[in-house]
Amino acid sequence: MFTRRFGISLALTLFLGAALFIALLAAEHQSSAGWEPRNIFIPKGSGYVEIARILRDARLLRHPIVFRILVLTTATGKHLQSGEYAFPAPPSAFDVWRKLVRGDVAQYNVTIPEGSNIYDIAQILGDSELADPDAFVEAASSPEVAARLNIPGDTAEGFLFPDTYVLVRYMPEEEIIGTMVRRFRRAFTPEMEEKARNGGFTLRQIVTIASIIEKETGVPEEKPLVSAVIRRRLALGMPLQMDPTVIYGLKKFGERLTRKDLRKPTPYNTYVRRGLPTGPITNPGIRSLEAALNPAAADYLYFVSRNDGSHVFSRTLIDHNRAVAAFRKAVTATN
Repeated sequence: MFTRRFGISLALTLFLGAALFIALLAAEHQSSAGWEPRNIFIPKGSGYVEIARILRDARLLRHPIVFRILVLTTATGKHLQSGEYAFPAPPSAFDVWRKLVRGDVAQYNVTIPEGSNIYDIAQILGDSELADPDAFVEAASSPEVAARLNIPGDTAEGFLFPDTYVLVRYMPEEEIIGTMVRRFRRAFTPEMEEKARNGGFTLRQIVTIASIIEKETGVPEEKPLVSAVIRRRLALGMPLQMDPTVIYGLKKFGERLTRKDLRKPTPYNTYVRRGLPTGPITNPGIRSLEAALNPAAADYLYFVSRNDGSHVFSRTLIDHNRAVAAFRKAVTATN
């Protein structure tokens, strides 16, 4: 008799508990009136009790106990994932639980333009609050990080492919760099790398050429011509004399170069040293990479700006000097 009564009492308790839980679950749905979209961050390693406290402090749920019951009854305490979560509309405990189990963290689109160097990328990520700029530059400049990502050279410069990325907050800087390098590897195929080797260039050298092309012209039709100038000067042993390499070596971004700057010896100054600079000076897009591999069949040795984004290409120094004089005259007329 006692056992029967105990069984009935236990069943009644369970029934009432289940009914209460269902009632609380139904009561969790909040009105959107007055709701302000909010984001919460779940630190890595947080247990479900700590997560419930975070939800309570953020006033995300009316009855956080319902969330805890959901986690306990589904044995998903170890499956709740860390990260930043966005709640544009008032969620139920079930909505929150499901989002954390799935790891549906907030995602952000960020575009890295062609011709961005590691300092530009750091600023873009910093402005989007997706990375610490200083930490990003440090990681992108680290020989150890470059080695782990199989990047030829001491930095990731040149191999952070310009594209639109979907990132999440609190990603380690090295993970972001790895994502961009993997995108580079997909864009610059093994066949392209083999073509570089067959042309007598290493991967790092061809990316360096592409990075110079990227900074010298934004006109797609001119890229193979700039590539031809670089190839011909290298073949003849002439200094490249490309201003963007000097700028990168001195980190004088956005500043005008002086004659003194052109004489400063840095590993990137192609006025005082022959051959290619020590490495890439920016992160080139696919058109510049293709141009580096496929120079135009032209025998130009010089080019100068037309002051409208395009350039005049010359075969002889006499023709080049005329083009330079015309450029200076145009600049004087516009000032």
